Amino acid sequence: EFFTWPWMKDFFEEDTDKYYFSHLGGSVKFIPYGVLVDHFQHEVYEHPEWTHEQRMDCFRRLEKEYLPHKDYEGIDVLERGGWWMRQLHIFMNPFYYIDYTLAQVCALQFWKRLQDQDPKAFEDYKAICELGGTLPFKEIVRKANLKVPFEDGCLDETMDSVSEWFKDRNNADN
Repeated sequence: EFFTWPWMKDFFEEDTDKYYFSHLGGSVKFIPYGVLVDHFQHEVYEHPEWTHEQRMDCFRRLEKEYLPHKDYEGIDVLERGGWWMRQLHIFMNPFYYIDYTLAQVCALQFWKRLQDQDPKAFEDYKAICELGGTLPFKEIVRKANLKVPFEDGCLDETMDSVSEWFKDRNNADN
């Protein structure tokens, strides 16, 4: 999706910056939620004896850790940890959400390369699309000249670039 940014002005015209903000912000906001879902599943599978209430407690505890801004005042079932029950992946495709999270970190690295006008970014993207599933994840990421999300510093470096972009936009508005 980030590769399409140069054409967004054709769709959004004077609201293009709002689109960029929403798209990039949504991409970043997804990461802690995706990690939360995966972490929760690990806890549940490690504790098959847990009651429904214990699963609810676990989800709410993790939600407060990963998404401390969530406030469910007045919505009892959510305050007790019920949000997880709306996430179909937990029931239908366990442990799949982490794939989305890892892909998002890689997409944000491509976004950064595009911001830096890296002429090889799209070629690297096309190359890994052609590899699709023929190599282990880490090897595919390296073939794209990206950092593996599991490596020390990858997330910090990626998020630093995103934070800087938001900071620059905020300063331009003031």
